[in-house]
Amino acid sequence: MSGLNYDGIENYLKSYGKYIVRQARGILKQKGKNVTGKLSKSLRFKITQDKEGYDIKFLASKYASFVNKGVSGTKVTRTYIDADGKRKRSPFKYKSGVGNSPNIGAIQTWINRKGIKGRDDLGRFMKSKSLAYLISKSIQRKGIPAASFYTQPLSYSYKLFKKEMVKHFKADVLNEIKTFKK
Repeated sequence: MSGLNYDGIENYLKSYGKYIVRQARGILKQKGKNVTGKLSKSLRFKITQDKEGYDIKFLASKYASFVNKGVSGTKVTRTYIDADGKRKRSPFKYKSGVGNSPNIGAIQTWINRKGIKGRDDLGRFMKSKSLAYLISKSIQRKGIPAASFYTQPLSYSYKLFKKEMVKHFKADVLNEIKTFKK
């Protein structure tokens, strides 16, 4: 960016990125979406600079979009909060049919990790695979509620982010002018 020193802006973007990731991890934990911790550990940010300016990207594992925006079921429509703070319909949807239900093996692993035991109508314990199948079908019908773990903190902090960014830009420019005068 034209050879000027923008340390203040860069440092602010780093602190803002850390803040958003910390908030996102807190939301995942609060909403019980952090069973294995893999999603939480995958959250990070990346700052890049080119001739146009700075770009901050918030990154996560592949399935994070489904957790962030939710997934509509065959019977229930799910919504999420976007970066502007508006509620929107989830772009993801389960379809009817056998091959379109959630992964039974993953659900079975989750059941075992949580120590969940299901019972049938007669009060007998069910096999975890049978319980996983029933949960899978329920998820297919009802969908997955959105956690909005990235979009919510971005939406809440955007106005303050813009104000602080202008302050840091101003400080960097004034610092460059003082350096130039010397």
